[in-house]
Amino acid sequence: MYRQENKGEILSKSVSKPLYVELYEQILKNIKDKKYSCCDKLPSENIFAKEFGVNRHTVRQALSLLKDEGVIYTLKGKGNFISNIQVPYSISEKSSFSQKILDLGYEPKTKLISADIIEPTDDIAKNLGLSKKLKVIELKLLRFANDLPIAVSYSYFDAFIYREIINNLDIKPLSLYRVLNRCYPNMEITKISTIFEAKNPSAEISELLMMPSNTPVIAATTISKNQKGEFVEYGTSYSRADAVKIKVDLI
Repeated sequence: MYRQENKGEILSKSVSKPLYVELYEQILKNIKDKKYSCCDKLPSENIFAKEFGVNRHTVRQALSLLKDEGVIYTLKGKGNFISNIQVPYSISEKSSFSQKILDLGYEPKTKLISADIIEPTDDIAKNLGLSKKLKVIELKLLRFANDLPIAVSYSYFDAFIYREIINNLDIKPLSLYRVLNRCYPNMEITKISTIFEAKNPSAEISELLMMPSNTPVIAATTISKNQKGEFVEYGTSYSRADAVKIKVDLI
């Protein structure tokens, strides 16, 4: 299907399949063969066009297929990047998201999307052991690894007991783990339950994670308590299924 020339691999222009599909298959093969490293920036559309002897429209169609499958992602003004980061989600570990990303050799970042005090739904109130008359803090965070958005989290706290959270969201770099540690340094937080589900993302989550709305995400719903057995946090994190692996410690 392909022949090698000095300037690169030229597509055969086979009549059996569209040219952009051939190009998609070749770029995908190059990614799997590790021609490009994890999180590397891919060549530009112009370079791909010259390398494979096609026009930019064909390149754009091939890259669109790769994006639809979650193989690559686009950063506006920066280009296309390989998205094969896999962050371990541990049910038992207490380490922060940022530390896990650093341990993998990536650059972590957390962006605060919103912080509001709201009336809880029945589900939120029940899982925080609250009356519906009491309000809760809702934190919406977008988490990145090497500029790739990999998870959106919605966290809920009793708005009276944990009111100091709202006043400490200016911590740099932002980390919910660090915010809680600053506000309540003597508190030990432990996950008491985590439920994993595969779900189709909402329009908001799909847009934030830069992925198609028909691509499932992993939803991890967690309840945490302190050393006194009191509810601390209830929330759900929606992660790209291609960027997270679940770790379960049995001992």
